[in-house]
Amino acid sequence: MITDIYLVRHGQPQQNSSISYNTPPGPDLSEHGRNEARQAAAFLADKGIEHLFVSPFARTTQTAEVILETLDLPVTFTNLIQEHGPGESFERVRERVRELIGGAEDSPLTRIALVTHGSPIRATLMELSKDKIDLSKHVYSGGNPAPTCGVWHIQHLDDHTRRFELVFKPV
Repeated sequence: MITDIYLVRHGQPQQNSSISYNTPPGPDLSEHGRNEARQAAAFLADKGIEHLFVSPFARTTQTAEVILETLDLPVTFTNLIQEHGPGESFERVRERVRELIGGAEDSPLTRIALVTHGSPIRATLMELSKDKIDLSKHVYSGGNPAPTCGVWHIQHLDDHTRRFELVFKPV
């Protein structure tokens, strides 16, 4: 049973208007984004994470590479938590997240981390809170529910209770 989920938004990408943001591979991480990823890795180092799930976009895989320099973890790259695609409904993003979480729940894992994007983070928070979470105090660039390399922690307390907390923001 999954007891802890850490949702890590990718680091700050390079600003390049000629590269599509919402279709793979998307932009690479900027140097600032790599620094943010190092900070997130240091924060996550003592959390007992057992597996890392990563969106296949360049900015998420590069964020994960930096994190994996600190945390020696098995990793799975999955389209289920990729960026919200052009023309894709939010409900479809939520269905993808539901599929990933359901599969993880059926595994022996207890603590996982997802390196993903703002929309899948929002979908995960909404799905696991049964639409009860108030994200109005968590609006960052682009309307995202986390800053770049921000980390949400979802903790399963009992069969009916989960705690949701934005636990890390890089400086």
